[in-house]
Amino acid sequence: MLHKCANPACTVPFRSLREGKLFLAEIFPSQANEAFIGNRRKLRRREHFWLCDACSGHFTLRFDTSVGMMTVPLNERAGTQFLSQAAANIG
Repeated sequence: MLHKCANPACTVPFRSLREGKLFLAEIFPSQANEAFIGNRRKLRRREHFWLCDACSGHFTLRFDTSVGMMTVPLNERAGTQFLSQAAANIG
C-alpha cells in the first residue's frame, strides 16, 4: 500500500491516483545468494511507488540493485533548486 511520496525529503501523504505520478517497478533479488530458494529461483516482485505533483515535476525514480529505489532529478538544474527549497521547508 502506498503511504507517502517516494521522495525521502517529502512528507506528502498519498490520497488519490489523480495527483502525482505512479510507478510500477520490478524488484530483483539484491544479491546472488538471495536469488534462489533451495534449487528454485526467486521470482521478481512488483512494487508501486508514487511521487506527488510537486516532486514528479522535478524528479523521477530509478531502481538500483544495491541501493533500491532512488529519487533522481529530471535534470540537474531543476533537481538542485528543488532540493534546496525542500531542505529549507523541512528545516
